[in-house]
This record gives sequence, structure tokens and C-alpha cells, in this order.
Amino acid sequence: MQAEAVLVPNESKKLIAKAVLDMDEVKKALDDGIMVMHPSSTTIFMYESILGRLPDEGQVWVCGVTLPRGLCGSRETLRGMAAHGDGFRDPLDFKHAWIFRKGQLQESMRLGDIVDQMSSDDVYVKGPNALDPQGNVGVLFANPAGGGGTIGRVIVAQRKRGFHLLLPIGLEKLIPVSIQAASKKAGFKNVDRAMGMPCGLIPVPGRKIDEVDAIRMISGAEATPIAAGGLGGAEGAVVLAIHGTEEQVNRAMEAMESVKGAPLPSLDLWQCDTCPGPTCHLRGRNDLPWLRG
Repeated sequence: MQAEAVLVPNESKKLIAKAVLDMDEVKKALDDGIMVMHPSSTTIFMYESILGRLPDEGQVWVCGVTLPRGLCGSRETLRGMAAHGDGFRDPLDFKHAWIFRKGQLQESMRLGDIVDQMSSDDVYVKGPNALDPQGNVGVLFANPAGGGGTIGRVIVAQRKRGFHLLLPIGLEKLIPVSIQAASKKAGFKNVDRAMGMPCGLIPVPGRKIDEVDAIRMISGAEATPIAAGGLGGAEGAVVLAIHGTEEQVNRAMEAMESVKGAPLPSLDLWQCDTCPGPTCHLRGRNDLPWLRG
């Protein structure tokens, strides 16, 4: 049997979140161990599924974000950076991660403290920013302290502690060059002008889960991307051809139909002219027409 489907980015994120939550290692970590989720537009759907609600208003649900005006960060993320005189904090001081211990949401704590407690049965989930044609992923980081920002320190801890590093990412983030090549071009030292915060890109080892993986995991069907993009709210969409048995294809279509119209919370952002972000090239500016929208 064959079918075709269209998923816009929010829908893809929710579908991928469903697949991640159905993984055996995730179920085990939620039942008996530790699962840490870096706040993002994918992991928020996992948070909602586990707790039956979204994070409280004012709580960080996304840290870095790509906006029409450029690369930016959420209000609390930038405020935390600005609280340190040189603009950079130790990445292991990050306290916004969602930490579940035996399925119970824990109080905020230092990232360094929780990763030191994790074992090979535990799970860390991080949404990347770039996916290459070979299935490798990369994460943008705006804090060069410690080498590679927060995710750089997580990679070091994962190698030592052996926990599962899961990387849910939508095909909207596919780039036409290798992550290794892209990471060599990105960086802080050579950026003279930027739309927003200059960022590095770090390759991240771990298990990648995109829409194709999610559909296979949920239904057993095979998905092939056949087109991308759109208008009227379908910008960033992916068009998928689904193949499999009648049962598999129907299961895949039901899963995709269940996420149609998936919403995300509104963003809590600074205006550029009042932003405290210490490294942003647009800080203090309101003279450009595209900054006022």
C-alpha cells in the first residue's frame, strides 16, 4: 500500500516526540532511572505527553532559536548570560533542563550535577540544529566557554558515563553539506558581522531520529521524502511517500493525522534595542526596518 502525507515543522516535532517516547531505553529511564531533556520545540511535546500539560508560563521551553531577524535566545537564557560580566557562564551551570527521575519531574539543578549521576541506563535528549545527507547532526552553540557550549560538556559526560544521547530532528533542518564541513565554517572568532548571535556548530554523536525514523518506529512503514517547503503556513514542510502493508501504512497515517495542527507556546523574547545579550550583533539596535516587526 502507498500513501502520501504533508507535515509542517510543528507536526513533525510532535510525531518525532511520540516515537522517542516509545523507545525502550526511554521507557526504562522513565520507569527506573533518569531522563534529561534540553528544552526545545521538540522536547516540549515530550514534556507535555509525560505530564499532561505544558511548562508553566515564564518557564524556559526553548533556549536558542532562529528568527526572521537572526539567531537569538529566549529571555531567561540571555538574561543568564548577561548576568556574567564577560557574557559567558560555565555550561555545566545550566539549570533549565527538564529532569525526570523515575518519571517524576525534579526541581531545577545544575547540569553538571545531574550528568554526574547518570549511567548507561539513563537518557539525555537534545534537539539539534542541522542534519546532513549522511544522517549526521550538529548543534549551534553561542557560548564558547568550555568548548562547544552546553552540548559540548554533555558529549564529554556521555563518553564517560555511557548514557543514551538521543537527537530528535526534523528534515526541515537538512543542509546540503556535511556537518563536519559546516562546523569548520561556523564559529565565533572570524565573525565580523552577524544577524543576531554568532554561533559555532558542533558535530554531535548519538542516535538521530527524524520523520523517516519516527514513521518506521511507530508503524513499520517506510517513508521517503519526495518534496519540501510550501506557503501559507507550510514553510519548512516535508512531503513524504509512505510504503508498506495496509496495516503499516494505515498506522503511519493515523499517527501523522493525530499530530496535524500541533501548536507551540509563544516565544518570550527581548526586543533588540533592550536586549542584554552580550554577544549579539543586533544588541541595542532599532534602526533597521526588519527589527521592528
